[in-house]
Amino acid sequence: MEQVNNFIQKISDFDYLKFLSNTFSLLTFESFLKLIVIYFFIVWISIIIWVIRDIINRTNNIFFQIFSILTVVIWTPLWIVIYLLIRPSKTLFEKYYEEASILEEDLSDFWEKEEEIKCPKCNYEIKAEYKFCPNCRVCLKKECLFCKKELKPEWTFCPFCWKDQDNKVDKILNNISKDIEKWNE
Repeated sequence: MEQVNNFIQKISDFDYLKFLSNTFSLLTFESFLKLIVIYFFIVWISIIIWVIRDIINRTNNIFFQIFSILTVVIWTPLWIVIYLLIRPSKTLFEKYYEEASILEEDLSDFWEKEEEIKCPKCNYEIKAEYKFCPNCRVCLKKECLFCKKELKPEWTFCPFCWKDQDNKVDKILNNISKDIEKWNE
């Protein structure tokens, strides 16, 4: 406790005015200029580091990155104004999330719309997921005989397994192979 009291006593007894006057007497015009030059270079290096980090976050174009960095390195820090004028307005991160949100909005609009189509026979409005027209009872979709995916009735080949839907031999062989599988179980 005594050490703390001694320390506080020394701080309160310290002659700050004398210290400041001695410090300013040592500060000559030449040393003042040196401090300003040192400060200038510290600011310049800080700006260069900031430009490097900023341009890397704003573009993947290596030539534009080099040009932006060299603009500030070769010329004085005053050219930071030129850099601020020519740099891309958004970072890559902002562009990515902006595009993702636009895509998400487009997809939500797509899924929210109930797609209505017309029946090819009677022109009645039907939904895309209907297998039969509720008005004229025409078949709107059929099932592939081999892979069981939905097909349009006019398709003769399945776009998924590329099997001929009209080939009677393939149909018979497929049915036989299914029957054999059932018997083996």
